[in-house]
Amino acid sequence: LRAMKLEIKNLSKKFEKKEVLNNINLEVKSGEVVSLVGRNGSGKTTLLKLITGIYQLDMGEITIDGVNIEQNNLKSNIIYIPDKFDYFKYTKIKNIIKYYELAYKNFDKDYFEKELVKNKISLNKKITELSKGQTVIFGVILGLACRTNFLLLDEPLDGIDIINIKLIINYIIEAQDSGVGILVSSHQLDYLENISDKIIYIDTTGKYGKEVDKMAYSKYQLVYEDKIPEEFANLDSVRIVSNIGRVYIVLVRGSFEETRDLIQESAPLQCDELPVLLEDIFIINNKGGAEND
Repeated sequence: LRAMKLEIKNLSKKFEKKEVLNNINLEVKSGEVVSLVGRNGSGKTTLLKLITGIYQLDMGEITIDGVNIEQNNLKSNIIYIPDKFDYFKYTKIKNIIKYYELAYKNFDKDYFEKELVKNKISLNKKITELSKGQTVIFGVILGLACRTNFLLLDEPLDGIDIINIKLIINYIIEAQDSGVGILVSSHQLDYLENISDKIIYIDTTGKYGKEVDKMAYSKYQLVYEDKIPEEFANLDSVRIVSNIGRVYIVLVRGSFEETRDLIQESAPLQCDELPVLLEDIFIINNKGGAEND
């Protein structure tokens, strides 16, 4: 595959008066895995559907190598695999692929059928007859068989068992190794962290997207003589993750170097630095918020 770059610039979207996305900017390069994280209702699926033209943009531009994707049929470089195949759910797989063969000139039917056999999925089955795991595997194989430069996956790890998660991860890595640029949304933060080149967090309140930098956060295990000082615990930059007796695990916005003095001012008896995980950043950026469906 030829090296390409997919860019989303200043993208915004409203449905009636409700703002779903505001000024989103991100890019996906060939051979790169970019993960979208955010709570339910943050607009991850909307973003994927805007890129593929299922929804129309209100503002912004989507380009491949600087050219608007509306021009020169550049959308054929992108395949979107939804979390549900609602349009095709009563259709046999052998008939579904006829649509994709027409839409994608490089569709690799031999690869598609070989991988289905490997995963014991029959061409004569309807989508409704597949398990959740089989449906996801079918979707990812279908996406790879289209031989596009970019693959968009919506919640491919949601609601499936660990064996199928590892299988999907392997397919994503296979696509990455072959030069496909992958944009994937998921709640499975621990798995995304291990395979992602970049992680974009979409904030529920501000509706903006920003690249996650784990170095901009710190995590500590703190032990206090009595309990954690309230003025410290109530800071906007601090989130208590857990508390057992006098022992607290806290997340702080700011690097270890930037937050060390702040921690010492809270006068802990013991202070240990802990590794920051992607899940930690997800937690601290949702302090005090209720989840939206």
